[in-house]
Amino acid sequence: MKWSVKPEYKIGCGSVLVALVLLQSGCSYRPETTRQIPEHWPQTVAQKQQLTAWKLTGRLGIQTENEGGSLDLFWNQQGGHYKVRLIAALGQGTILIQGGAGGVMLKTAEGEVYADSADELLASSLGVPVPILGLRAWLRGIPTEDLPVRKQSWNDQGQLHRLVQGGWNIEMSEYKKVETQTLPHAFYLSREDRPELAIRLLIRQWTLLDSEAV
Repeated sequence: MKWSVKPEYKIGCGSVLVALVLLQSGCSYRPETTRQIPEHWPQTVAQKQQLTAWKLTGRLGIQTENEGGSLDLFWNQQGGHYKVRLIAALGQGTILIQGGAGGVMLKTAEGEVYADSADELLASSLGVPVPILGLRAWLRGIPTEDLPVRKQSWNDQGQLHRLVQGGWNIEMSEYKKVETQTLPHAFYLSREDRPELAIRLLIRQWTLLDSEAV
């Protein structure tokens, strides 16, 4: 049986999912943007590429034409190795994705599956695409090196605000200080070939780790 997120969007106005919806509403702050590359952008990219170890927690909302749901997200990155856990509410299910140079493993209550692509495994399990590979870079507020950039624009602070890459339209906002870095905490993702699909991610907590930590 395919594991899937469950509908839980009709909840109180103070909920996280309502806040996610507000990211795209007129109630949210929408900064001025420019497509002119900021003067220090190459240095910013190089600096953030050095961030290779972190933990974060967040809330992932997925909405299609006919259904929607949300999951708690726990991401642990250590160099080229990562562990991503997605947990649905009220014991509805847990997905663990663990990957590195040797391949990717996805684990649910039904067992383990192995493949070369985390994105393919997650799409098969959830029934909708979620770009884990791209998010490893986008979470840091930079494009991924693995795919060409079609479009990008920056806010008035010189931070990446909109990006079109790998078939995804990504909007990132709510930049906050995390130790010595300034990182986005809110994301909205959509696709031109799947106009009914909307993915929203709010980061609750960022923790930068020593690259030598286990």
